[in-house]
Amino acid sequence: MTLLPVDEARSRILDLVRPLEAEEVEIDEALGRAIVAPITVQRTLPPWDNSAMDGYAVRAADALRLAVTQKIFAGDQPTQEVTGGTCARIMTGAPLPPGADAVVMQEKVKVLEGGSIELQEPVKRGANVRRRGEDVREGELLFAAGRELSLSDAGALWGQGLSRVSVGRRPRVAVVSSGDELCDVGAVEAGKIVDTNTPVIAAAVKRAGGIPLRLGRAADTLESLKQHFARGLDADVLITLAGASVGERDFTRQALIELGVDIDFWKVAMKPGKPLAFGRKGSTLVFGLPGNPVSAMVTFELFVRPALRALQGLAPLPVSLPGRLAVDVPKQPGLRLFVRATTEVRDGALWARPLGSQSSGALSSASGATCLIDLPATSSDVKSGSEISIFPVSWGG
Repeated sequence: MTLLPVDEARSRILDLVRPLEAEEVEIDEALGRAIVAPITVQRTLPPWDNSAMDGYAVRAADALRLAVTQKIFAGDQPTQEVTGGTCARIMTGAPLPPGADAVVMQEKVKVLEGGSIELQEPVKRGANVRRRGEDVREGELLFAAGRELSLSDAGALWGQGLSRVSVGRRPRVAVVSSGDELCDVGAVEAGKIVDTNTPVIAAAVKRAGGIPLRLGRAADTLESLKQHFARGLDADVLITLAGASVGERDFTRQALIELGVDIDFWKVAMKPGKPLAFGRKGSTLVFGLPGNPVSAMVTFELFVRPALRALQGLAPLPVSLPGRLAVDVPKQPGLRLFVRATTEVRDGALWARPLGSQSSGALSSASGATCLIDLPATSSDVKSGSEISIFPVSWGG
């Protein structure tokens, strides 16, 4: 059986993804999500020229000794114009009074008896003034469709007086594991292995913006798998864990086919994660992830996470970064190898160092990783100092 190259597998998945419909949510619920339509500026900000600091509003061309005729706090409106020989005491954020064209810091002013001040040095026109519309102007584009909203973006939306925004709906993601050898977290049984895949992948779904639906663990029988998978096919995405290989009790593929899932590919030319499956039934995307914990995490990172982001209208990360290898890495040609590693910056370059264990069944080999070193399928042993590609991983922080 010919194994599918990693990039082709990823392209096939993303070619089938269509963003989900929009929903309107409170802005604080929209962080990290993509807006579905352009947003234009409704309110010019700042709405007026205002002071950038506490000081005195003056005419830059005026004399150095001035009479203070008014005091303006943020939230106040000026009561009179600044004319020759006068100035206004002004606080940060307060509107600049008519006639004034600069603000002098209070530290650069000598206060005289009788309510006058003396400037310690000449002032330039426009000094310490925030101009009207310096931030945004009415009618301008604030954010384009597809923008992933950050906390500062949320502040900009609130600054426009908005409280809700339309974003892509979060995908509902069903997670089903299988394995008679497994037990649940918190219910450890002698002779059993704790099922870490289900909570780890469910947490990864949540971190990627999805809504995880944990549908329990199926027994290693065709009927049990079909019962669990059938419920998961009502979601936007179904993730199966384990049973994707060729063992006597690996019925995942058969169960999916009998439920009407159109399998697009089965097995990818990579390590770890070769027994990765992908298919679709109607609008539901189906991923069959390997049972080895690290393989499940790596394949989620490289294939499922990009799909979940694309469903929300977001850019399908991860994006590779250039780097260098800190030590020799042994490798046989044939499979694309993803090595768990950490990074450090040396002489302006990013250097990656593999973790000691690369066992696909050892979670400790992933828990300390901040990235994956990507070594091409055609490469052999890779020497220290070689140029490489690095994928930052979402589980690394």
